[in-house]
Amino acid sequence: MHYGLALSGGGTRGAAHVGVLKALEEAGLLPDAVAGTSAGSIAAGLYASGMQIHEMEKAVHQLAVHGNDYLDPDYSGIMEFVPRLLTGRRINLQGYIKGDKLLSYFCELTGRKQLDESVVKLVIPAVDLISGQTLCFTNSETVRPQMHVRWSWDAYLCEAMMASSSVPGVFAPRKIGSCLLVDGGVTHNQPGGLLKAAGVWPVIAVDVGAPYSAPDDDSIIEVLSHSFSIMGSLLEEYRPPSEALRLHLPLPEDAGLLSFDKMETCVENGYQYTRKMIPTIRKVLDREGLPGV
Repeated sequence: MHYGLALSGGGTRGAAHVGVLKALEEAGLLPDAVAGTSAGSIAAGLYASGMQIHEMEKAVHQLAVHGNDYLDPDYSGIMEFVPRLLTGRRINLQGYIKGDKLLSYFCELTGRKQLDESVVKLVIPAVDLISGQTLCFTNSETVRPQMHVRWSWDAYLCEAMMASSSVPGVFAPRKIGSCLLVDGGVTHNQPGGLLKAAGVWPVIAVDVGAPYSAPDDDSIIEVLSHSFSIMGSLLEEYRPPSEALRLHLPLPEDAGLLSFDKMETCVENGYQYTRKMIPTIRKVLDREGLPGV
C-alpha cells in the first residue's frame, strides 16, 4: 500500500505499534514506508527487517515477561558517580543502563540486516551530541534537505533502533562512526515530517504518548522521563502538521518508560483502536488519491 506510517516514541507504550500493524494487516492496509522514533523505531525496524507481525507479537511477549533481563545497569559507573562528583573528578557514568543487551536482542531479531536490506522505505532519527543535529538513518534514495538534519545510509537496523531508543540519562549514548547518539525524541518524537522529507506521502502518524501527569515520585528516572516528555510535547506544538491523519491511541496511563508488564495490554489496545479506525483510514487514503484502497 503506497503510504507511510510514522510511529512515535513513548517507552513501553510503543508496543501498541505492533497492535496497529496487526489491525492494518488484517485490513490489507500495511504501509510500504515506515518511520519510527525511540520505541517507535523498534517497531519500525522490525517491520522493515521483514519480520512478520505475529513474530513481532512474540517479541513483545518475550519483553513483557523477561524485559528486565535485557537491562544491563552500569554498576561500576553508578558506584563511582558520587565519589567522583564530590571530589571534582571526571564523571564516567553515561547512563544508568548500558544498552548492550537490548542492542544484541535487536540484532538477533533483525538478523543483523543493514539499512539497505530493508523491505520497505525506512526513516529512524537519533540525535548526535557531537554536532547537535538530528541524524536520520534511511534507505531512501531521495531526501529533501531539512534544517539541523543529516541523513545516513550506512548502519545496521539494530544500531539505528538502539540509538533512537537511548533516552538521555537512562541509557548510555550509542557511538556510531564519529557520532554519539541519543534518543530521536529529543528533536522528533513524531517522525512524520522526516518521512515526508524522504519523499513519502500520504503519511499516517501514530501517537502513543500519554496526557501529561505529575511524576509518581521524585526519583531520577521519573524526573528524566517527565522532563523529556514536556520538552517533546512543546516541540511538537511548534511544528506544522506533517501527516494526513494522526491516530491517538488510548493506552494505560501507568504504562511508562520501562513498564514491561504493560506491553501486551498496549498491543491489544492499539489493535482494537485501529480496527475501529479502519474506515477512517481508508477514507483518508482514498481522499489523498489512492484509487482502489
